[in-house]
Amino acid sequence: MLLKKKRLVLPVLLLLLLALGYSLLKPFWLTQLTEREAERIRIITPSNVAPASLNRLSKDQLMADLSWLAAAERQGRAPGTAGGIAARLWIAEQFAAIGLQPAGSEGYLHPYSVAEHFSFSRWLRGKNATIPGVENAANVLGLLPGTVPGLKPLVLTAHYDHLGMHGDTIFYGADDNASGVAAMLELARYLKANPLQHPVLFIALDSEEKGLQGAVALFRTGLLQPEQLKFNINIDMLSRDTNQLLYAVGTYHHPWLLPLIDQLQPQSAVKLVTAHDRPWYLAGNTQDWTLSSDHGIFHQQGVPFIYFGVADHADYHTPRDTADKVDVAFYHQVVETVLSFLQLLDQQLAQDQTN
Repeated sequence: MLLKKKRLVLPVLLLLLLALGYSLLKPFWLTQLTEREAERIRIITPSNVAPASLNRLSKDQLMADLSWLAAAERQGRAPGTAGGIAARLWIAEQFAAIGLQPAGSEGYLHPYSVAEHFSFSRWLRGKNATIPGVENAANVLGLLPGTVPGLKPLVLTAHYDHLGMHGDTIFYGADDNASGVAAMLELARYLKANPLQHPVLFIALDSEEKGLQGAVALFRTGLLQPEQLKFNINIDMLSRDTNQLLYAVGTYHHPWLLPLIDQLQPQSAVKLVTAHDRPWYLAGNTQDWTLSSDHGIFHQQGVPFIYFGVADHADYHTPRDTADKVDVAFYHQVVETVLSFLQLLDQQLAQDQTN
């Protein structure tokens, strides 16, 4: 009996020593990984960009649409509020005017509600794990057919909701994410006249700020099936110049995208940085944006993705995120870059289909 107890004590002591060693070494290890990742990002960040010569999209239309969404009358576009409902109906009207086919469960709209619940996966990531309930929310979906029959759609997503009002204070959400929705609308106008080989499903998502619940509802309600989709392009926060940087998130998970980014950079007037998608055991404390916006839900459903967005800035999630703060020239070239990526991606995927 004594011998058995001794045999049990030794493994327990060993585990305790290992745990102690890990807790002592982890901060140093994470610091080293974080510094190494910062150096990697520094090395891959382009030093020069192309002249801002692309002018296929209307700068004035981008700003008009962004300004409408971020106006005081929209009251911050919280889900289910008068401002959020007005934004949703306006986006549906724009989809119809452009000529997109209705692709929701009720015309262009995909209404849904969410009961308050606990998210274990968010708890594991150290996020707020209580998902608030949402009533009278709706996504807006429009389909643009491609030129080649039988190809699965590319899905372009941008959330239209924001934080609404806190008391009498409006959180306008110009960059986050009126910029993405305005970009989506202008891309839809261009692609209507210049269609891709693949169909493009345009989705303006609700409730991103409440735990990505608009994207969750697409699959939870059965409106979309992952196997029916080819690729997700998510655009969220495009209009604030943070040293000319535009992050392209997702290449760690899908390395085949890297050659497309390499082709894209010489024609882009912004610095494309493939970062913020590596796990902590490679990147330390560097933020991992893999699940940070609606693309995360597509990723969890097994749909390949890329996310384009700028870094957080001083006005992020504050009442100061207003339309007058937009860096118009930078924003215009960011959306031109997204258009070029869509064209390159369409060509690559169509070529892969025929090989």
